[in-house]
Amino acid sequence: MGVEEGSIGIGAMIVFIALILVAALASTIIINSVEELSQDAENTMSERYNSKIVAQSAYIFLYEPCWQATYTDVSQCDGANPEQGHHELEMHFKLKGDVDIPASSIAYHISCTETLSSVPMRKSGFDGSRTWTSSTSNPGGWASAPFNLGAVVLPGQSKDTGAEAIDTLEPGIIYAVMIDLYDNKNTAGANDDEGCSIPVDYRVNLMITIEGGMESYYIVKCDNYRLGLDCL
Repeated sequence: MGVEEGSIGIGAMIVFIALILVAALASTIIINSVEELSQDAENTMSERYNSKIVAQSAYIFLYEPCWQATYTDVSQCDGANPEQGHHELEMHFKLKGDVDIPASSIAYHISCTETLSSVPMRKSGFDGSRTWTSSTSNPGGWASAPFNLGAVVLPGQSKDTGAEAIDTLEPGIIYAVMIDLYDNKNTAGANDDEGCSIPVDYRVNLMITIEGGMESYYIVKCDNYRLGLDCL
């Protein structure tokens, strides 16, 4: 009986040691995997360090001075809250750098000195503005166009409902994206009135950022409200 008990004890010890070795090996694999993922993330950010968005133009794409109405003159608003207008620019730009950058890693920030909106600033990514579509785009037939939804496209595709949203940007290629100046995405209340109108009587500060990359700064100023006018 004593020999049998001794045999069981040795077997259990062997199993215990084996479990310790397996656990140690698993821990080593996990640690190495975490280190590799961390290194990959650091390498990606390091590669993006010199990446920058270079804006070439910013055209007036839409001027709707009244809340969700197709009017083109503020005198037509008739109490329809001109401070809640829908205003959009079409910015043509290219990516400067050595690596491709996901559109989701790029964002634009606008701010201004006007006092019509409750919060004279807003931010949006290049992977979609997530605002309400304009009233003009519905009868115009381009409400579902990727550009109208805030995605990056090629120049000339701003009203193309069949265009493909570009998820990854390559250096040197000219792209187009909407700069949605005013945020209509939540409610009609004043508490979420973010952004600026077409900057005729003042200037809009435009900053474009890349996660892990460089920032770009521009001043947007328009001479009038004419569609197609370059404001850079």
